[in-house]
Amino acid sequence: MEPEKLQKFFSVLDFFGLNSILGILTFIGFCYFLVKRFILRKAPVPSSAFKTVPRELFQRCVALLKKQENRTYEPYKVPEGILSGLKTNLRDEACLKKLLCSICTHLGIDGSFIKLIVQDSMAIDKAGEISTDLAFTTIRLEMKPYYTLDAVIAVLAHEAIHLHLYYTGIQLRDTWENEILTDTAAVYCGFGEYIYKGYAVMRGEFVFSYQKVGYIRQEDVQYIQKLIGEE
Repeated sequence: MEPEKLQKFFSVLDFFGLNSILGILTFIGFCYFLVKRFILRKAPVPSSAFKTVPRELFQRCVALLKKQENRTYEPYKVPEGILSGLKTNLRDEACLKKLLCSICTHLGIDGSFIKLIVQDSMAIDKAGEISTDLAFTTIRLEMKPYYTLDAVIAVLAHEAIHLHLYYTGIQLRDTWENEILTDTAAVYCGFGEYIYKGYAVMRGEFVFSYQKVGYIRQEDVQYIQKLIGEE
């Protein structure tokens, strides 16, 4: 910036006062949040936070899982050693790989052959990705600055469930419905606690911005658990 323009900029700051300017910016941010949240119903809260999944789809998913799964699952618990390591450093890739292997073991899958790639990402609606051809599998974890430990566990559980459903041949044709099936299966296979906590709406990086991962909401997790408990 040219010296003359820089001097004018600081003159404006002196005239209005820094606190006044910050107050105005906060008010503008609040108005922006209200318009996005209640009128446009768009980000700063991602669309997945608002999208309502028909209860009939959850019923169909649970019925399919009860019919085609050949075992029952105990609630999954992250081993204490892995949990304490990730609480110290959520980006510890060796610890994240151990977590993925632990999740896979719970599902009866050997996770040691899976390549885990941890990368920073600014994509709002993308948390993870899996690619596999039976011989080689890669899972990408899209780390965000605002992720909680529960969110990371939920994302890895979701991607591992994709692999589990791939192996067992349980799927729906529609892509979006298949993602709902995957989240439903994650709850069915014992990851309900982590999906519930990890899929909570989180405070984003900016004032009045919020984010979430997953295709379903916390109330959906509770409804799925209710369906699973029904005979």
